[in-house]
Amino acid sequence: NKFDLICVAVNGQLIRSKHKRKFNTYFGVVSVYYQPDGVSVTVSTDSIAMTDGSNNHTFTWQATADITQDGNSQVTITINNNIQVMVLLHRVWKKNPVNVDFLGVYIPNNNQYSPLVHGLIGQFSREPLPEVSVYDIHEGADPLKKEATMEVKGNKLLVTRGWQKDYRRDTRRGSNVYCWFIHNSGKGFIDGHYTDYIVPDLDSFLQMP
Repeated sequence: NKFDLICVAVNGQLIRSKHKRKFNTYFGVVSVYYQPDGVSVTVSTDSIAMTDGSNNHTFTWQATADITQDGNSQVTITINNNIQVMVLLHRVWKKNPVNVDFLGVYIPNNNQYSPLVHGLIGQFSREPLPEVSVYDIHEGADPLKKEATMEVKGNKLLVTRGWQKDYRRDTRRGSNVYCWFIHNSGKGFIDGHYTDYIVPDLDSFLQMP
């Protein structure tokens, strides 16, 4: 079985930036670890580190490496032509409300996963895919953000309309991607509690219950 040979952990470390009396969180470090070969690629806002057994290599964002680094802003890790992870570097300019450099993580929908895939992303990537329905869309407390009811995994959740930035085409300004925000740290949307997805280090695999 080809899936028995593909064991990949994708983990992130969060950083925070204060904005309008609250803290927003972003990815400061992203790690992709391939267990059978012991290969680890750790991407931070300062550098890119690759570990292959006893060999360690560290690159700056200005360097070019075989793990496919495109210019000064993009690293793509491809494993066995089945799984791909793209990490984009976002350098903030002076006086930007976001006062920290941060990373964006993009995972294609056509990645080929094992039926045992799990984690925050994996649970929504295995067959059969969870059914999600959104209805009762109405005005919210913020006139610019509608609210609705989302039904998923047998739960009914209050969700709020908003948008995130996709920086793949425009790394400076990005483009708006509209989505529904789930409250209470994803309670009722993700399996278990959000603390179940905290791992001791970046090369750790999430333990299945």
